[in-house]
Amino acid sequence: MALKIFKGVWFFSVLAVLGMFFYVYAGLPELVTLWDRPDQITISKNGLFYLTILAIAILNATVYLVRQVADKESGFIAWFYGMIVTVNVFVIAVFGFIHVFNGGDRYDYSRMAPAIYGSLVLISVWLISWPVIRIFQKTLSK
Repeated sequence: MALKIFKGVWFFSVLAVLGMFFYVYAGLPELVTLWDRPDQITISKNGLFYLTILAIAILNATVYLVRQVADKESGFIAWFYGMIVTVNVFVIAVFGFIHVFNGGDRYDYSRMAPAIYGSLVLISVWLISWPVIRIFQKTLSK
């Protein structure tokens, strides 16, 4: 049952990532700034598009690989779907930051910190949860 729920949430998170990406991509300048320090990092709009689509595709295709390889009884597949959902939430937050950073308006970038750091905390908690689940399962089976 949990696997079906996580599959649905994962599917909608992929749609949200793609929707957010296309929205952000439409408003980007030809040279996208990723890091605005003395050693500034910029990339072309098209380069960012192809790299991002490739990264999203590879990241979300791993669920199919894990589904074929992992043990179906352990619950790892459902956990992994949830892990990819949390990574997709992080990617959405990063797209929001890139959109605001390259928007040209004056904006207090520290307002984006809770979204980005919160999604990183969510990923960390989700990563830690699998060993905790396995330990809990082993102690219950004894």
